[in-house]
Amino acid sequence: MRFSFLRVGGGLTALSALALLTGIVSVPTALAQDTSTQQNTQQQAAAGQGTKNWKDRAEYDLYVKITQTTDPKARLELLKTWTDKYPQTDYSQDRTQAYMVTLNQLAANDPAARQQLLDKAQEALKADPANFTADYYITTWGPAVGGANPSPDLLNQVDAAAHGMLDNLDKQFAADKKPGALGVDQWTQAKTVATALAHNTLAWVDTSKKDIPGAEEQYKQSLTADPTQVKVSVAYGKLLIDQKQYAPGLFEYARAGSYDGKGALPDATKTQLMNYFNTVYGQYHGSDAGKDQVIAQAKTSALPPDGFAIEGVGDIEKAKADALNQRMASDPAFKMWYTIETNLTGDNGDQFFNSTVKDAEIPGGAEGVKDFTGTVISIDPPDRPTKVVLAVQDPQTADATLLFSQPLPAAALDKIKVGQTLQFSGVADSYQKTPFMLTFKDPTVVGVQTAAPAKKPVPRRRRG
Repeated sequence: MRFSFLRVGGGLTALSALALLTGIVSVPTALAQDTSTQQNTQQQAAAGQGTKNWKDRAEYDLYVKITQTTDPKARLELLKTWTDKYPQTDYSQDRTQAYMVTLNQLAANDPAARQQLLDKAQEALKADPANFTADYYITTWGPAVGGANPSPDLLNQVDAAAHGMLDNLDKQFAADKKPGALGVDQWTQAKTVATALAHNTLAWVDTSKKDIPGAEEQYKQSLTADPTQVKVSVAYGKLLIDQKQYAPGLFEYARAGSYDGKGALPDATKTQLMNYFNTVYGQYHGSDAGKDQVIAQAKTSALPPDGFAIEGVGDIEKAKADALNQRMASDPAFKMWYTIETNLTGDNGDQFFNSTVKDAEIPGGAEGVKDFTGTVISIDPPDRPTKVVLAVQDPQTADATLLFSQPLPAAALDKIKVGQTLQFSGVADSYQKTPFMLTFKDPTVVGVQTAAPAKKPVPRRRRG
């Protein structure tokens, strides 16, 4: 009596598609897809197809027992028995496929099964180089077997398998290949999962080879394929932070810590990630400014937008220094004011004030500068002011006080108003280091007639 067995193909079966979607595998179902009878054999012969036969009834009975065994450990022993008793069989490829599915079930809790699975997958690829299921298992478990120090041979195997998956995705997930048990959305999702898996594994390969740009690109491709992979965002973020690419790295941590859609991490894990993000962001940027905007962007996108940047403290300070230098180069009056302030707020401020600034008319025409310019911050009292506070360096920060021994006339209030700019010069009377304030007594204000008589310039003191 002859028995025929419909081949479990090298391509992705419905079983494997479900494995991609759920991680749940049912080997007996895979093996028992068809227990074809003599009629099936005759149909194959009529179609010109080669037939496959059991060696004897005992081999067929062993096969039936395997299909009925749900425990993967027990099934693995039966497969070994099949191999021992029938090393040569018409169903060698089908048996290898069954080995892979069974070992995949055991691999999660049995590290030894992982290497056996890779060996069987390689065996399957020798018989059928386009075996998508074999590529899938190598791509899935290769990184777990290799760990942090994979051998070059394993890296090559995994690299080839992952690329094999990517090269055959369109063919493997063509609409006419969809198993009837799966909906269109499930079939599409299976392709998405397979795509992301292949790119994630290639990122591991590139990282192991110290090809960081390559790993970055693979992570980007993976997150583009499936933006819900927040664990991948964490891995990608760590890679970037390790390379001191803080802006995109922080974005990925913000993504994983704030994302609350499908596949979101547990709340406790998200809290840890956000705590890390908050700490590193503050250290890198120097403040929390802009942090909320980064989180809002990351919550809706797995990858930062083009041109995304977070300025580091060094960048911010450099930009400030560049702007300051440009301002001093273009504004001699500001340069003089900044020089005076820097000296007065330094360690020898009192000495500098007493020897150079106190009772001196400043700017006094030094370096061609006749007046300082400041923005009016306050007038006191409002109707007949004797005190006007100005901001010279920063329009929002008071740093100069003009004191008048006589109230300013009413006409002066047309030009001395809060928010307006004034040009002034005068004799420095006192200063305060923190917050900085330089006070002038009865100064001259350009275009404003003060009640106090005009003063003659006092020569600037020279040290030494």
